[in-house]
This record gives sequence, structure tokens and C-alpha cells, in this order.
Amino acid sequence: MQRPSFPRTSCRAVLTASLCFGFVAAIGGFENASAQNPNLKRFQQQQKQLQRQMEQRLKEAAANQPDLPADPQLLSLHKEYIAKAEKLASEYERKKQYDNAREVYEAMVRLVPNYAEGEAGVQRMLQMQTMKDRKIAQVSAAGSWQDSGAKLQKGMPVHVEVKGTWKVVLETGPEGVQIPDDQKLPDSRIKLGALIGVIADSSGDLDKQKPFLIRAGDDFVADRTGHLFLRMYDVDPTDNQGEMLVLIQSTFGN
Repeated sequence: MQRPSFPRTSCRAVLTASLCFGFVAAIGGFENASAQNPNLKRFQQQQKQLQRQMEQRLKEAAANQPDLPADPQLLSLHKEYIAKAEKLASEYERKKQYDNAREVYEAMVRLVPNYAEGEAGVQRMLQMQTMKDRKIAQVSAAGSWQDSGAKLQKGMPVHVEVKGTWKVVLETGPEGVQIPDDQKLPDSRIKLGALIGVIADSSGDLDKQKPFLIRAGDDFVADRTGHLFLRMYDVDPTDNQGEMLVLIQSTFGN
């Protein structure tokens, strides 16, 4: 069966696209901390695993590619689809919706084997999705939930480094301080004065999400898309002192 004269290129360039972040911290002390922290090795392993998953998806797509139709009219429909798909993918790219753009490019590759623009689009989106985004958040001990300014994306790895000290100030009588039931956290690792985070769509969504512990050198995968909010875990933080600087490295959304 003769194929149409779509531009062709090797899938190898796509399948060997590098997805490793190769983190280099942007600010002072964070640079040495990131370079020396053994947890970065685990984070890089997560990136390699993500690379293998992406490569496997492309291999499966290549293996399942159908032959193009010989019928001229049906082939014309294929070309019409490709033209509209390219326009849609470009629009997603322009809006920085890289997940959506990659999905369209992958569909193009499945429908039209070895289509150069589709393969190049997949490679470009993989590279865009693994760009190093960094944000430094200053977290006051005396504040409630504070927006870090980083919008995490569901399924994307996140690495954090923390610098600084703060003081928990408690004034109490002989009865001590009782933490209200509605402020107790289910995670036993979270102690009074610990740095905690939550991923929420907005400040009004904070109470609906589950807080988690933030430690220096932590690596985790965002379980949802939303802004990362940070604070000290305390019943009443208003009398606390000090601050933490938190470096957040991931692929941020808009």
C-alpha cells in the first residue's frame, strides 16, 4: 500500500528526548544544599521513570499505528484532520496548556505514521513539560496559610529545600495548651511548629484539602493541580517569630 507524501522523520529523536531536570539552584545557599542533598538523586530517578513512561507510550503508539487508507477521499479526510489538529495543538501551545497540546500531537502520530510535525510536537511538549521552574517563598511564622506563588500540576514531581528557623511562642497556665479537634492533623509526623503545606485552588478551598509535612530535601508528586500554600502548624500563629525560605522546583502551571 502506497503512503501519501507526508513529511517523515525518525521516531528515535522523540523516544530519546531527555526528561531529566538536572537541577541547579538559583539562589545562594540553596545552590549548595541542592547540589549536596542526596534526595536529589531520588528526584532524578523519578524524572527518569517519567521519561521511561513517556517513551513506552510512544512505542505503543508506534506499534499500533494503522496503515493509511488507499482511498483518495478517505485520505483527504485524514489530511483535513491533521490540518485541524495542528491548529488546535498550536492554540494549546500558545496558551501553555502543554498536556493538551501533547495529547493532540500524539493523536496525530497515531493516525499518520512518521508524521514529522506530529513527532516534533511531541518532543517539543516533553521538553516544555520538563523545564525547570523555581520559586522562592518567604513563610512567616506568625502568618496563617500563605500562597507560595507556585501553581503545581497534578502528576508532576516537586522538590523543595527549606532554610531558616522560627520560634513557637506559647503562653499557658498549668493546664497546658489543648489543640482543638478540628485543627488536629491525621499525620503523626506533623509536630507543633512544623512547616506544612496544602495544594488548593484558592484560599477559600484550603479547609477542603489535606495538609502535609514539608521538610528540607523533600520530593513528592503533586496529587492535584493548584497553588501550594504554606504555614507553621500552630493553634494560634500570630505570636510566633521568625520565617522560613522555601525553594520550590517543579513544572508550574499558569
